[in-house]
Order: sequence, then structure tokens, then C-alpha cells
Amino acid sequence: MNSLSEYKLVVADEGSRAAILSLLAENDLPTSDLDETKILFACINNGQVVGTGGLELFKDCVLLRSISVRTSMQKRGLGKFILHELEKVAAYKGIRHLYLLTTTAKDFFAKEDYTIIDRGDVPLEIKNTTQFSSVCPSTATVMRKFLS
Repeated sequence: MNSLSEYKLVVADEGSRAAILSLLAENDLPTSDLDETKILFACINNGQVVGTGGLELFKDCVLLRSISVRTSMQKRGLGKFILHELEKVAAYKGIRHLYLLTTTAKDFFAKEDYTIIDRGDVPLEIKNTTQFSSVCPSTATVMRKFLS
């Protein structure tokens, strides 16, 4: 196993976008609404995209998007690495409230101090996203974390 120091999370560019979309499809994550308003990130190792993450930034909050790891690279701490790097970006931008929707990873996020909240407790900006309103099913778990 490579040490996590060999990985870096970078803002996606034209060259990595196709690899990101392919990896998201491999992990059964939606891609239909990933336009230029969403900041996509690629987790890179040896020039290869091995993970993804995304942020939808708003004035006071952020919606975490599309955290995924190549199937052959899972169970190595990369998901946690990507999540923590995205949290650092949010904190740097002055964001303290992070939200996400998940159908499969609530236990993973709970271990990282995200708490399940009611859909009604989500800020209007998040409710107005396509992920919240149509891409994710209404049965998706909504979670929140406050950054200190």
C-alpha cells in the first residue's frame, strides 16, 4: 500500500474530468448535474485518478458531492483523506456548515462526526440544488457537520 502522502487532491481540469465521471459511474454515483458550478476534485496517485470529491459552495454552507474511490483502492483510507481535504478547502473559504446526502455511506460519515438531520433542517440553498431536489432519492440520508 502506498502511504497517503503519495496522494494529492487537486481541482479537476479538462484532462481529469472524463476520468472523474468514469469513476463516479463505476461507483454508481450520479453525474447528470455535474456542471461548471460544482468544484470537482481528483485524488491523484502516479498520474492516475484514484478518487473523487466535489463541493457546491454557497455563502454560508457547502454541499459535499461525489466522494468516491476506485474499487481496487478502497479500504486504504483514501475516502477519509479526500473528505478531510475537502473539509480543509471549505474551512479555508470560511465555510463552517457542511451538508451531504448519501444512500450508502452514512456509517462512514458518522465516524467523521457528521450527524443525521431532518430534510427540513437543510438551508434553502441546499434544498434548491438538483442533488437535493431530484438527483438523490427522497429516502437519502441527510447529514451535517459543523467545522470548528
